[in-house]
Amino acid sequence: MANKILTATGYESRIRSKLGVDAAYVPDADINQPDIIAIAESNIIKVVPDYDALTGDDLVYLEAATVCECAILLCPSMPARLPVKEQGPSFTREIEVNWTEKQVKLEAERDRFISNISTVAYIDVPHFGLC
Repeated sequence: MANKILTATGYESRIRSKLGVDAAYVPDADINQPDIIAIAESNIIKVVPDYDALTGDDLVYLEAATVCECAILLCPSMPARLPVKEQGPSFTREIEVNWTEKQVKLEAERDRFISNISTVAYIDVPHFGLC
């Protein structure tokens, strides 16, 4: 199935950049699975039904929101993909990324991008939670 929003080449690297990882941990094949790219695009299309008519800055915001949505869908699998420790001949360091927190930040970023699309009447309702 062809992508509806992220049609230009290189979107996979944009998604990895949002997550802060490289292709060794999130290969293109994993991003292009239907449960990531197709679901992410469908989620965005539900909020922006006129996505195919957007141009200029609105299209830039649409693509950026979709990149964030893909990264959001990948966040739950990231703890299993990344090592928890890096070790070399003279050092050891713990790698700590709170993927739940990262997911919340990406959701806020996605919402900001969607709210900047001129044709969308998007109301951002903040989520409250305990830290």
